[in-house]
Amino acid sequence: MVTLGIGSYSAFHTQSAELSEVNSSLDFVAQAALDNPEQSIGAALFAIEQLTLNATLTLLTQEGQETLVRESTLIYEGAPDQDVIEKAATRPISISAADPFQMRTVRLDHDGFIVIARSTKAITEHFEANIRALAIVTFFVDLIAGLLLFFYFRRTNRRDESASLARMQEFLGDASHELRTPLTVIKGYVEMLSKKQLASEQDQDRAFNRVGTEINRMENLIQDLLLLAELGESGSRDIEKMDLSELLSAHGTDFTTLNPGRTVVLKIENDLSVVASRDYLSRFIQNAFTNIMRHTSADAAVTITGTRSGKNVLIMIEDAGQGLPESAYAENIRSLNRFDKSRSRENGGSGLGMSIMSAVIEKLNGTFSLRKSALGGLAVVVSLPLAKD
Repeated sequence: MVTLGIGSYSAFHTQSAELSEVNSSLDFVAQAALDNPEQSIGAALFAIEQLTLNATLTLLTQEGQETLVRESTLIYEGAPDQDVIEKAATRPISISAADPFQMRTVRLDHDGFIVIARSTKAITEHFEANIRALAIVTFFVDLIAGLLLFFYFRRTNRRDESASLARMQEFLGDASHELRTPLTVIKGYVEMLSKKQLASEQDQDRAFNRVGTEINRMENLIQDLLLLAELGESGSRDIEKMDLSELLSAHGTDFTTLNPGRTVVLKIENDLSVVASRDYLSRFIQNAFTNIMRHTSADAAVTITGTRSGKNVLIMIEDAGQGLPESAYAENIRSLNRFDKSRSRENGGSGLGMSIMSAVIEKLNGTFSLRKSALGGLAVVVSLPLAKD
């Protein structure tokens, strides 16, 4: 488009400049005739010779009879209609014909006209040649640009595919490790039970409890992996305009009821509307609360904030727990990334909680970050676009 725009402007500008030159010469000849009313034809001829113009000069009577006074290379087929002749007495007029030309007229005292005409066929041919050249140049420029873009995007895609493959390999390695650990425990206890190596009832109960715990852990991990796969798909489920204030308040009230030992403060503005999936946002909030219950003491305070920030809604869920290591706040949130290497296994987590929360918000075109909380622990901060009225 840029090439076409610049080239078109250049072609039209060149044509306009050439036509302006022709019109100026016609005006000069006409003015010479006007300045010498007693010898207008002679003055016009002298001006044509003076400028060495390739111009046709005729004498047109009021009755429409025309006499050729000076001939040029223009294939002149006669004067146009009377109204065009009248207009040409004030300014040059473009005449479309087999041999197009510019025409200027001078009114004579005896109700006739001097007709001065210059061919513009060469200008038209020049313009058409420029347009053809522009089309050819534009085609090749666009072809080269297209090829460059093709190779650039192919290289970018390969780089992205390599990065994606590396992330997938890391993900599969971590996931297989997470699944292998409970499987090893389950396999060991099952073998011991099958071989009756655990004779006492107390040891058997302990073995069954450990097997049950590891099965639950595997179940949670598989559910988290399935959710991440679902969030990675291109489609989104049940996207609608919804009242975020009502959703935050409902989950905040439930959290307060289920955690009587905590001081829970709700700072949620009314009428915070977003376009999102209620199911996805509910999962995000539930994951945030689950992390708080797993990784903070039962009496750690919690503050839930929902407020407007420009054209966005700002959600902040803060706790008074131990927070994360200093290095964790600068890390990218990715699958199976444990900011504290021990906390997930100790509490039965899969290590995917933060990844799921990040994927949910990314799916809803929002931003997700981790900060230090004013309460001393962790602050989960989310920004989502406000729904348009």
